[in-house]
Amino acid sequence: MSKMSNAMNIMLKGCKFKYYFYFFVLLITNFLNIMSSYASKILVDILEVQGKGSGFNTPVTALPDSNQLEIWFSNLFGGIEFLSTHLYMFSIIIVVIAFSNGLFLLWRMFMRSEVQPRMSKNMQNELFYHIERLPYTVIKDLKNGDIIQTCTHDEDVLRRFATQDMYLIVSTIYIVVLAFGILAVTNIKIALISMCLMPFLFIYSFFVIKEVRVRYRATDDSEGRMSDKLEENLASVRLVKAFNNEKYEIDDFEKYITDYRGKYMHWRKLSAFFYASSDIFVFAEIALTSLYGFYLAYKGEITTGTMVISFTFVNMMVWPIRDVATVLSNLARAMASLDRINLILHEPLEDIYSGDKPEIKGGIEFKDVSFMFCDSKEATLKDINFKIEPGQTVAIMGKTGCGKSTLAYLLTRLYDYSSGQILIDGVDITKIQKHYLRSNVSIVLQDPFLFSKTIEDNIKIARQDASQDEIIRAASISHIHDNIMQFKNGYRTPVGEKGTTLSGGQKQRVAIARTIITNSPVLIFDDSLSAVDTETDYLIRKSLAERKKQSTTLIITHRISTARDADLIIILEDGQISEIGKHNDLIKKDGLYKRIYEIQTKMV
Repeated sequence: MSKMSNAMNIMLKGCKFKYYFYFFVLLITNFLNIMSSYASKILVDILEVQGKGSGFNTPVTALPDSNQLEIWFSNLFGGIEFLSTHLYMFSIIIVVIAFSNGLFLLWRMFMRSEVQPRMSKNMQNELFYHIERLPYTVIKDLKNGDIIQTCTHDEDVLRRFATQDMYLIVSTIYIVVLAFGILAVTNIKIALISMCLMPFLFIYSFFVIKEVRVRYRATDDSEGRMSDKLEENLASVRLVKAFNNEKYEIDDFEKYITDYRGKYMHWRKLSAFFYASSDIFVFAEIALTSLYGFYLAYKGEITTGTMVISFTFVNMMVWPIRDVATVLSNLARAMASLDRINLILHEPLEDIYSGDKPEIKGGIEFKDVSFMFCDSKEATLKDINFKIEPGQTVAIMGKTGCGKSTLAYLLTRLYDYSSGQILIDGVDITKIQKHYLRSNVSIVLQDPFLFSKTIEDNIKIARQDASQDEIIRAASISHIHDNIMQFKNGYRTPVGEKGTTLSGGQKQRVAIARTIITNSPVLIFDDSLSAVDTETDYLIRKSLAERKKQSTTLIITHRISTARDADLIIILEDGQISEIGKHNDLIKKDGLYKRIYEIQTKMV
């Protein structure tokens, strides 16, 4: 219940009063409905007395089977004697009640139309905020399809339960309490008979719904996997078409659809069976109450009016009760959706604002640094030791999978090292505020990602207050300015989803410009020059060298031509530093750097 309570608190921000006031309006409309039906009982009883006496419209001073509720209701409209001589008043009463009920119903619809979108907005905002603030180590393990499924379908299921289903539950409680209470005051026997089968319906529902919940959770998970497969396929559409792989992907996707269809039908069949089989209890209750009502009326224990409202009230009660039992199926769905939502909301947020803000000039030192992934048995980096002076350019080379990118992620604290110490200008990196650290250590990722915005907006992502001159300067350093100016709309050219309208090299250079514009004292290029030609690579490095004193630059690369001019070259093998030094020193040693140099020299 605490999980549901937390979710409700999130959804009801700014609309709690309207949400709960809706239940009060719902009480009034149900009360008016029941009173409208109760008026018909009094009318039938008056007509029955008049039919046995001197005729219609003759005064009636008292009704058989009368009770305090009946007297109170009659007195509201002039009393029994007045109503018996002015039968048209019942038409007025019913019309007025119906008109009032219509106004309250309209009011309810307006409130619902305001509350539901607000609840959806609140939950989706909270989910998006939480996802954005999750640690990188957590978010990378979540599947995109599951996240999308949670933020759309699961949120919708939970919101619908909190509004439509909860309204039905509360409305049913109102109806049962009011109708059963009136029947109990009128005739306790008919009241008890009207509810005698309902406990069995709830017992039956309890056992069936447990299985419904299990099946729905399996269906929901299967839909999440299908969404993830679809998202993955759309992201890799170029690769699919390049290898004529459409048929394989279609056949593979069919497996996901078949799995989802099987689980969906497995769930829906049980839900449909439950919905249909529960009608047995409803019709049995109506039949039992009707027969017993006829029997009591025949014996003269109740009036015809009491028999009429007993039939009316039992219909008013049992159908909503059956629907509430069905709502238990929706409760199972809502709880399964809530579980998936809480998988995100219960993950602790990354603390990016605690820590110191020392002046960062670019001095970096690794002292016996080791790192191991939590699901790995072997360390990715082992006993890494090196020191970089502010303003130096350092090249990091090594075979694929040797830990080059991981080393870069440690500097931005996307990962935290397992042992050792990383110092930036003599300050332990773990004591520096993450937000401040990432503002001063900027990285160009190996696979640059561009948002579906203009080129200018993509460059400004790192610094929203950047001027047009600063944008052009950053683009010039990354040698993408001339290409941009060839576009019809220049810097306002939309790049399309994930930058699909740009070539690989253009995307990479826009990403480099986005990093350069930060003016960070530490720049990291994670193999981000690999998609540009050798000449452009040289020109970019030349431009970076001209602003050498401004930033410490780490370049992860596979090219000797990129590394040879660096102040320091670090060679990683199997997670350890095997060589460190300058180009002229390393080519004299019989190591990996020399072998790469010889291979690339022969290829030229």
